[in-house]
Amino acid sequence: MKIRIRSALAGAAALVVAGGILVGGGAAAYAAVTPGWEPDASALGSITFYNASGQVVNSGSLSTNPVALYAVASGPGRSGDTKAQLKAFTPQVGVLPGLWSGDILTGATNYPVTAAGTPAVISGTTNPVATGTATDFSFNDYIGEFPNSTTASGYQNLYELRLYTSGAGQGQGATYYRTDVQVDTTAGTWTVVFPSAVVTTTTLSGSPGAGNVAGGTSVTLTATVAATGASSIPGSVHFFDGATDLGAASNYNASTGVATTTVTIAAGSSHTYTAAFTPADATAFGSSTSNALSYSAGTPTTTTVSASPASPVTLAAGQTTASVNLTATVAPTGTAGGVHFFDGATDLGAGTYTASSGTATMSASLAAGTHTITATFTPTATGFTPSTSLALSYTVIPSNFGTGSIQLQAQDNTAPYAGSLSFAVATTTVALTQVDPSTAAGHPALATDSTGHRHGWVFTGNLGGVKVSDTRPTQPGWTVTGQTADFTVPTGSQPVTAKYLGWSPALVSTGSNAEGTVTAGGSVSPYLSAPTSTGLSTATNLAKATAGSGLGDENLSAGLTLWIPDTSPTGAYQSTLTLTLVSP
Repeated sequence: MKIRIRSALAGAAALVVAGGILVGGGAAAYAAVTPGWEPDASALGSITFYNASGQVVNSGSLSTNPVALYAVASGPGRSGDTKAQLKAFTPQVGVLPGLWSGDILTGATNYPVTAAGTPAVISGTTNPVATGTATDFSFNDYIGEFPNSTTASGYQNLYELRLYTSGAGQGQGATYYRTDVQVDTTAGTWTVVFPSAVVTTTTLSGSPGAGNVAGGTSVTLTATVAATGASSIPGSVHFFDGATDLGAASNYNASTGVATTTVTIAAGSSHTYTAAFTPADATAFGSSTSNALSYSAGTPTTTTVSASPASPVTLAAGQTTASVNLTATVAPTGTAGGVHFFDGATDLGAGTYTASSGTATMSASLAAGTHTITATFTPTATGFTPSTSLALSYTVIPSNFGTGSIQLQAQDNTAPYAGSLSFAVATTTVALTQVDPSTAAGHPALATDSTGHRHGWVFTGNLGGVKVSDTRPTQPGWTVTGQTADFTVPTGSQPVTAKYLGWSPALVSTGSNAEGTVTAGGSVSPYLSAPTSTGLSTATNLAKATAGSGLGDENLSAGLTLWIPDTSPTGAYQSTLTLTLVSP
């Protein structure tokens, strides 16, 4: 039996409850509930549990010790504290949480945790961390001391786990971090029920897809985290090769839920990849682990195919098919496996394969016309990759009866060139500089004021670093548009919408070599200088390449002009200009 010093009990009545009731009994309902004592007035925040791999744990076995390897507070410890300890408490209806019966689950351990092999999510936090050991209490150990026997709604089968901190010269305080769990003694499990978190899912895909690949193949792994109704999912994504943590992806985007990494499949190796999402706030989102993708790379094989008689052959009068002997040659020789011959997508069947010579043969009957013959080798020996031959174009000419017709044929074994359209914006911020307000240019008259009175402040700047690169041979053309969001303004200012901003697009000749007709968009005046203008509140052309044009590079720029009322208060005015590249 494990012996522990109990926490303060809630008087004699609490001692009787803690020591005199056994766990067990009839079936209990385990629907998710909000604990009846929450919010706990003495709680500073919540606790997140982690396993040895640094993954969030929201449930577990009642018999496992420790209950969780790491218990991490959601916020900082008390000033001067360096130790954290996890305790369990049994709720009592009508009794303040500070007076409940309880016991310790771990020793008081040092934080931050610096031990070798500690997961990055644990070693990287300065928040209090209680570290468990195999000699600590299990949940069953604790329940044996202080079972929860109440049947009251909001209390039944619930326990509160608390994390306290202490330091040199100062004992544990009265406040703590807590998480509430529900136990199912029949199933032998515990589950976090408060604070509750949004369920997430993580899916993993690879390019190229999973399976056998050539040795040295570079694979891009893409993890996508999703949560119903969430526009942003803060946290981190770790990629794993089996049980080996490949590290956190530095490019995880909380808005899209996407993270990527690149791995190389060495010849003769096999790998099983997964991705695991850990939320930044485990009370807001749950953790999730992806599906597995398996890759293997063996020694590459090559396959070639030939035919006898050589193409083309002419059918004799009355013949409907030609008998053709097909031969496939596999390298390296001695590789066990099998060969199938194909006519286009039609499987002609398995050839007679001899591994020692690396050859496979079969006889095929081919009708008049042009046939695309290939051979595919599938190894049965481990450590080798499959291979498919280049296509052999084989023509069977029908009996011509003296017509003298001649067929011409060519087999293209190369993929079509599609080219690409790309868009680069090197500029991230454009500073709009105020024109001298003591001049007419900096303090102009509004177009809507017939008296000619001056009512506006003027700011100017230049947008540069915009480049369109088009390598598509079909030259379908492209269009770049710009649209501005409304400005954020100082407190007390009247609204400054996107219509207050105008621009003058231009093509930049330096570094540009786009073919055909590329034109800059028309100038757009700010609203205060042209009362009918909508400014950049709607999508407006920066530049356009017509169909049959635009192949190459084109650099773009635009002069920006902002007019705001001269009654606007001093302060920062900020907006976002969105550029969009579209093409048929």
